[in-house]
Amino acid sequence: MNLFTHDSLLSRFFYLVGDIITLHLLWILCSLPIFTIGASTTALYYSCMKRIRTKEGYPLKNFFASFKMNFKQSTLIWLGLLVIGFLFFADFRIAMALGNTLGHLMLIACSCFFIPYLLICLYIFPVQAKFKNTIYDNLKNAFFMAIRHFPLTLLLVVIDASFVLLFFSSVPFIGLALCCGVGLLGYLNSNLFVFIFRKYVPDEFEHDLEISGEHF
Repeated sequence: MNLFTHDSLLSRFFYLVGDIITLHLLWILCSLPIFTIGASTTALYYSCMKRIRTKEGYPLKNFFASFKMNFKQSTLIWLGLLVIGFLFFADFRIAMALGNTLGHLMLIACSCFFIPYLLICLYIFPVQAKFKNTIYDNLKNAFFMAIRHFPLTLLLVVIDASFVLLFFSSVPFIGLALCCGVGLLGYLNSNLFVFIFRKYVPDEFEHDLEISGEHF
């Protein structure tokens, strides 16, 4: 078997690496205005999940199609999460500065609300990429999916936290992250989200097999 044919394992690997790097660069480029990070993240997950599901390698086409389609809702979600995150940051700083009973109570109260906020942040953009709903429904569904699939949610947290820790502690990993970090993280997370979302779209697996069969 020729290792360099279109269908070979080696060729598929290089195509995958190329797509991950492409998506990484697209995310950085389209996130530069800052307020577009939500739309870029949604597009990243859309492209990664579609590639995982159907082996379809059209990162540019899929990314910009999703970016355009989800721009309004994703941007509103991102700006809302950003404002809420800033408020949490300010509250935690105030609570720690107080250093008394009131401060401790503030820390406990903030922590209780901060956990659901983190769960929503973890799921909302993949949910936005997958399901056409109102912002409220997607936020609600993101939270309940995170709770319902809690073991996988913990795995997502471990993956994301590992990336952050390695970025700040490993020089070789910094080089990898600069080259394809966002694309790689999105791809790894998307494998879990594809598995989760198939529970809500039961006919998707057979459909994906038919499409992937047409490509290969």
